[in-house]
Amino acid sequence: MKIIDIEITSNEQLIDITEQVKDYVNEVRLKDGFIHIQIPERTSAVTISINDDWRLEKEFFKKMNHLLPKYDGMSFTGWTTSNVKASIFGLTIQVMVQNGTLILDKNQSIYFVEFQGPGQRQCYMSTMGTNLEVGEEPKMPEFLRILHENRSDLKAEHERIQEEMRTEWRLKEELRLESEKNKNS
Repeated sequence: MKIIDIEITSNEQLIDITEQVKDYVNEVRLKDGFIHIQIPERTSAVTISINDDWRLEKEFFKKMNHLLPKYDGMSFTGWTTSNVKASIFGLTIQVMVQNGTLILDKNQSIYFVEFQGPGQRQCYMSTMGTNLEVGEEPKMPEFLRILHENRSDLKAEHERIQEEMRTEWRLKEELRLESEKNKNS
């Protein structure tokens, strides 16, 4: 088992721990099996989410606080709110490992989630499965390589759709401005 210390610097925080998890998988030379991640804290959780949107942390907590606000008007909802949020996400997850590789999408990461910081927290990790032989190197499974390649194609499609939306917005804005100009004439 491995314990990693996590420094929480704000009240609510999302911390990407994917690299520490990968390092542990490499350290124990796990070939095929599972890595178990458990958070022994009452106000913390662990989850898998996207890693390709810089707004993730802000949006994540905005939505969580909309569902379970800390304050109801001028009334504090209680200290249990952060515990309920942590319970919803869960204090433990398992991630599959094949050929020494975490089975995660290219755009996924493992996050430690804190709902009532700041402070010092811990994350426990252990593994179950077979180990790589001496001299054997981790190798990305073929199905995961294909998934990652498909995600690259998907990113290009997202960019194309965003440009389409921008163009449509510009056209609507030009029409609106033209309409206002005609009204004022």
